[in-house]
Amino acid sequence: MNFENFVAMLNLRHFQPNELMVATNNVRNNVHNMEPPQALWRNIGPTILILDRLREFLGVPVHLRSVYRAPAYNATIEHAAPRSLHQAFAAADIWVGRPTENPVTPQTIYEILRLWRNQWFQSPVPIETAPVEVPAGQTPHAPLNVREVDGIHEFEFQGGIFRYNSFVHIDTRGINAGN
Repeated sequence: MNFENFVAMLNLRHFQPNELMVATNNVRNNVHNMEPPQALWRNIGPTILILDRLREFLGVPVHLRSVYRAPAYNATIEHAAPRSLHQAFAAADIWVGRPTENPVTPQTIYEILRLWRNQWFQSPVPIETAPVEVPAGQTPHAPLNVREVDGIHEFEFQGGIFRYNSFVHIDTRGINAGN
């Protein structure tokens, strides 16, 4: 299966496969980022499903700033967490709005996502109950709570939400983190 087919299975309304590859061609300090290995693809499902719903809720574009970071590339980013879930393809840094207009503030995005914590989200595909797969040598996080009701797959949004000056970080690590 190729990545486009994988993303198509998620039935996203507002994101295209190439958007999830943002920054995969970046270079920092002569270290190249790369596309995520296929073994990590399933990790982005819950995070991007939440962001697809956010886009629908707000009615303005949700821009992905950083999604996957290869471990060596992540190490070049000042203040990046050594166990960043970007390395597991389970996190996204976002900003919301149209560049020519006033974007939705990071504080507003943060508050909406906090309200959505512990709510159940539908998924067109089963969400694995195993902990998020992480690169070798890293400790996995907790598994997401999942259920199937009348043939509909659902997962509980538990993860990290962190607000920065110009963007918001969201991940689906299986436990709530962030202030």
